Amino acid sequence: MKRGFGKGFFSGILVAALVAGLGVSAMAATRTITVDDNIRITLNGATFSPKDANGKDVPLFSYNGTTYAPVRAICEAAGLKVDFDSANYTAVLTTYDQYIASTPTASDYITVEKAKSIALEHAGVKADDAVFVKAGLDWDDGKVEYEVEFYAGNTEYDYDIDAVTGTIRSFDKDWDDFSLSRPGNSGTSVSQDDLISEEKAKSIALAKAPSGATVVKCELDRDDGRYVYELELRSGRTEYDCEINAVTGVIVDWDVDYDD
Repeated sequence: MKRGFGKGFFSGILVAALVAGLGVSAMAATRTITVDDNIRITLNGATFSPKDANGKDVPLFSYNGTTYAPVRAICEAAGLKVDFDSANYTAVLTTYDQYIASTPTASDYITVEKAKSIALEHAGVKADDAVFVKAGLDWDDGKVEYEVEFYAGNTEYDYDIDAVTGTIRSFDKDWDDFSLSRPGNSGTSVSQDDLISEEKAKSIALAKAPSGATVVKCELDRDDGRYVYELELRSGRTEYDCEINAVTGVIVDWDVDYDD
């Protein structure tokens, strides 16, 4: 099961860490504390060393069970846009697809449905035969584009489509050696209409989790040749990792982790 980057880590990032990460100054009380340092971070298996606005290494430390780290360095490495509202001492985190969609030129972009139809037409695949796993805005080489990824049969298709003109900037396809099939009927392929919605998957997971839990991630993925929704939920200092069969809605995996 995939794990989100920084499980049990981002929950420990507090305002005190913003100063180093965002390169700004703030009024703060002076105190002496005992900390545990020598904390390391790995990102996709590689060691990651966070740096401040001047390019200097920023030490990470743990105090009373909470890990303190620079917000900007960590979040930008995880693919978030980071701004700092100095008037309100607030770090403003935005996913890049949301940021791009809010820019002044966003009204010029084609819709995501148009981008999907362009990819399908180029691939020669009917909409009913496609299972989309990604379709969203991205920024590459100074241009806004849609990243579109889908499966049809045993083939995976990846497209980068210009968000303004609809021009296909790049594409490729790969053959996978597994069968996309309904449980108990290996001869029948799965289409988008066979899958439960993301909202349905969230409601299934929330029904199992304790009251007050919230969904922090929900992604469509494939596992052992079947499509599943991978979800992460949090309730206080507890994280729940869940996999739901995207066709039947059955929970196939449920893990509980407690932050120290």
